[in-house]
Amino acid sequence: MLESGETAPTFERPAVVEGEIRRVSFGGLSADADVIVVVFYPADFGPACTAELCSLRDLDLFALQPAVSIVGVSTDSAYSHRAFAERNDLGFPLVSDGDGSIARAYGVLEEEASDGHRIVAKRSVFVLDPDRIIRDAWSADDPTELPNLDAVRAAIEDASDDDTAVERYRIGHRQYQNGLEAYKHGRTAFAEADWVTAAAAFDRAIEPLSDALEAFGAARRYADDGRLVDAATTANEQATDRRNAAKWYAEAASAYGKGDTETGDDYAADADPSHAAVEHRDEPVHPDALRERFGD
Repeated sequence: MLESGETAPTFERPAVVEGEIRRVSFGGLSADADVIVVVFYPADFGPACTAELCSLRDLDLFALQPAVSIVGVSTDSAYSHRAFAERNDLGFPLVSDGDGSIARAYGVLEEEASDGHRIVAKRSVFVLDPDRIIRDAWSADDPTELPNLDAVRAAIEDASDDDTAVERYRIGHRQYQNGLEAYKHGRTAFAEADWVTAAAAFDRAIEPLSDALEAFGAARRYADDGRLVDAATTANEQATDRRNAAKWYAEAASAYGKGDTETGDDYAADADPSHAAVEHRDEPVHPDALRERFGD
């Protein structure tokens, strides 16, 4: 098996991408990624394979996407991959390694499956940086053994750097600004006792602010430079408090709109401390200014 520090092989094979069967290259699948996770699995529709790939889907390698590109590989056909991806709502490409050449190049090919009929890939995970350098490698001889997702996440974070952190921060800042605009609209309507407008505006603010705090959190995890860590930490705190305040103000406005003053007052009292916190904290630094500052 290839080990950490080695260069991962490229390939060009049929694959299922966004529900379509097409011929793809490794470079095409990973062109926009800061980190590439190549996942080998024995076969589609096996219980362990389903659990592994669905776990990676749900890991929210995300808050990391699009910085992280996941690529699944097995010796099943592209048509089998398509049915498997559709059934399990897998949003990442599945590559058909029919002759086992990719698995062989990575050193994880089982020349004979347990049923004695065909070659399969060992269950394996490789975390690669943008230069295809393997930063972490795991493989199991037991086809029912699953990778440790915490270890996968740690390897992804280790393979990332300050440039990745700045890009995560940039995504967070964009989402934060979207949420902030709706939040301010909600505050204005709230002060004017326009409860319907206020509730709707605060509801609109919640999702982008939630996305922002996750992206800022990812930036903080990726960052090596202490100044970048501090900026991402402050931004994450700001987005978290605004999101929390938006949730409670939305509930308060809804209660006031129904004439339930007591409940509205309770929700508003929950929201006020979070709102006060954001008013006394610096807003997130613009990512362009952040890059200049961190690049000094």
